[in-house]
Amino acid sequence: MKSRQVTQMSNHSLRPNTTLPTRLRRSTGRRLRAVAFWAAVLLPLTYLPVLHGIVIDASAELFLLLLASNVVAAYVGHDYSPRTDHESTARNAHNL
Repeated sequence: MKSRQVTQMSNHSLRPNTTLPTRLRRSTGRRLRAVAFWAAVLLPLTYLPVLHGIVIDASAELFLLLLASNVVAAYVGHDYSPRTDHESTARNAHNL
């Protein structure tokens, strides 16, 4: 008769990993702030063509939409720092 070995799973493997959601949330937040920061930087480049009427005839509505988008992007991305983001990425790569 063959004997069976029963392997026990430790309680540690049954617990949910709490660090993955935290890391994912932080990483997503950093990326969102980066995109918002650069959108706030680049959106004003679209103002002049829109105000001049080069793009479409509905310049006033489009300009107000771009202006509101720029305000939201500036608010979301105001904490972003490229140097800090680069350093944290390098630190995370070193910890792997």
